[in-house]
Amino acid sequence: MPLLRRKSVLAAKIESTSGTAEALTASDAAFNVFDLTMSPTIAMTPRPSQGSFSSLPAMPELYGGTCTFRTEIFGTGAGGVPGWASTFLPACGWTAAGGVFSPKSETPGSNVKTLTIGAFIDGNRMLMRGCAGTFSITFETGKIAVINWTFTGVFSGQSAVALLAPTYPTALPLRVGNATFTLGSWSPCFQSMTIDAGNTVALRECATNTDSSGYAAAIITNRLPTGSINPEAELDGTKDNYVIWTSTTEEALAFSIENATDKFAVAAPKLQRTNVQMGDRNGMLTDEITFQLNKSAAAGNDELTFTFSAP
Repeated sequence: MPLLRRKSVLAAKIESTSGTAEALTASDAAFNVFDLTMSPTIAMTPRPSQGSFSSLPAMPELYGGTCTFRTEIFGTGAGGVPGWASTFLPACGWTAAGGVFSPKSETPGSNVKTLTIGAFIDGNRMLMRGCAGTFSITFETGKIAVINWTFTGVFSGQSAVALLAPTYPTALPLRVGNATFTLGSWSPCFQSMTIDAGNTVALRECATNTDSSGYAAAIITNRLPTGSINPEAELDGTKDNYVIWTSTTEEALAFSIENATDKFAVAAPKLQRTNVQMGDRNGMLTDEITFQLNKSAAAGNDELTFTFSAP
């Protein structure tokens, strides 16, 4: 009988020891996840035979894997930090203090984490351990704010495991409407904004690991948050984005969305335009802006923060 793709559940758990797989239960799958895909990335070494064009059996190399999925941005229904944020963000290098997630420049340990991730699909389970990731956020006017996640880790195989039955969150997702937005002192109308964490993720090769994968765990080795926004164009003298771009001026970004119970806020103290081009939206002139997010304090690790609170 065929297996049904729609009968999919993602489970993820922070690892007590980076690279050591955790047991996954229904309580680790309390996420609303969309477009789940887990893909092994295992190269094969070819072995040509002697005396002909025929081949000997190829041999697998390093056992890596990638897991991608999408979540909506939502809170707890009471202004707290939701489970998806406290699980996935620390494995992308953002850690929480008082409901505020800030980036770290650290290896996995007491702050930055790695995950064990399982993709349960209609009776089969694919598993990855030692997972670290990156993400991109899309804020599109009138639509649900969403995060696309990409986790890299050690592929630990597939086996027959029953589909988990978690208790799913019921808080409604946050819609991009009635938002607050300022860029410096400017508050334009825009249709879409994206923010990319820009993490560089590498797998640590290790010949002494015990599962023959050749990897210990994934690790974040660099970060450059970037993004884009498409505000309506203004007259020169009101907001000249071309001059701001070429003069390397930095401005503070503040953005938030909320409903009756939860608020999600984005802050970037030093947004720098990296390109500005002419655009068109339904016959209206727009500025198609790309940007990078720079540090503010000398110590850094403050270029992009996320805050969960009550409205």
